[in-house]
Order: sequence, then C-alpha cells, then structure tokens
Amino acid sequence: MKRLLLAALALLGLTAAAGAADVAALVKQLKNSDPDLRRAAAKELGEAGADAKPAITALADALKDKDLFVRRFAAQALGEIGPDAKSAVKPLSEALGDSKKEVAQAAATALGKIGAAEPLAAFAGDTRKDTSARRKAIEALGQMKADAKPAVPALTTALKDKELRIEAAEALGEIGPEASSALKELQAIADDKKERDRNFKKVVSEAIKKIKQ
Repeated sequence: MKRLLLAALALLGLTAAAGAADVAALVKQLKNSDPDLRRAAAKELGEAGADAKPAITALADALKDKDLFVRRFAAQALGEIGPDAKSAVKPLSEALGDSKKEVAQAAATALGKIGAAEPLAAFAGDTRKDTSARRKAIEALGQMKADAKPAVPALTTALKDKELRIEAAEALGEIGPEASSALKELQAIADDKKERDRNFKKVVSEAIKKIKQ
C-alpha cells in the first residue's frame, strides 16, 4: 500500500512538472513570429485556466500584439486565470479602448472575472466608447454581484442611456442591497407614466425587488 501511495505521489509530481513545462513552452510560443502559433498559445493558456498563472505577464504583454486574435485570446486567458491575475488589471483596462470591439469585449469580461469593478464602471460610463463593449462591461459588473458596489453610481447614470438602460437596471438588481443608492432613480422610472417601454419597466421593478431584499 505504501509503495502504491509513493508511486501515486510521484506521478502527481511529474504531472505538475509537466504542466509547468507546458505553460513555459506556451509562454515562449506566445513570442513567436508566426501569428498562428501566437494565437494557439494564447488560446491554450486560456484553456489551462488557473494553471496558467505563471503566464500572466506574458499574456498582459500580448494584449498589445499586432494580431487581433492574439489580443483577444490573451484577454480571455487572463479572465480564465481569475482573481490571481490582478496584476493584469491595468493592461486589461487599457485594452478596453482597443480599436477592435472583440478585444474590448474580451477585456471587459476578463476584468469582471478578476473582480475589477472600478475600470469597468469608468468604461461603462464613457459614452465615447463602443456601445457593445460598454454593454459587455455592464454585464460583467452584474455578474460580480455585490462586489460591483463601486460601479453603482455609473450604472445609475446608465439608466438614462437608451442603448444600455435595460442592462444597467439588470446589473443593479444583481448587485442587490448594495445598490440601495440607486433606488430613488429606479423608483422614479417605475412610477413614470410617460415611460412606454414595458420591458424596461419590468426589469426596473425586478431590480427594485432584489435591492430591497
């Protein structure tokens, strides 16, 4: 029995070592001159999830790669690593302004998974930015639940944005009681007889209920 246990532990050690070697190899591949190889490396690091933690710096650097898909996959990989990738919050925040919306959207989702509410709030409130990327930022804030409390003021302001107000109301509802400062604005919308968008008013009413729980 003892011999079997030692063998099992040895196998686990080899697996862990192999995993570390794989990540190191992918980090090296991420700097290859061939964009297809860089894309594959970033994608595989994303599939590795938290095990790709040693690649955080390389992935953050890849957010400035000239290839769209490398940048997108790098952002997604950082999101899959999760809260351990907090050191990448600044480069991901910069990636929110990427000229390609696919990259900006991936960066928004990643910041949500890492738990960075402040840059998402600032981006969501910037009407100069791409609407689809701002929508993704608001959705990411909603998925953060109560941890997105710092974004409540920005989300409250977004209730006036015709393009994003439904998503903003949904996010406030997901934040729950921590979004109580938005109740006055939400209630005003619910009571507004001139507001004809029934779907919006329904989402607002549901948000009010969740916040008052």
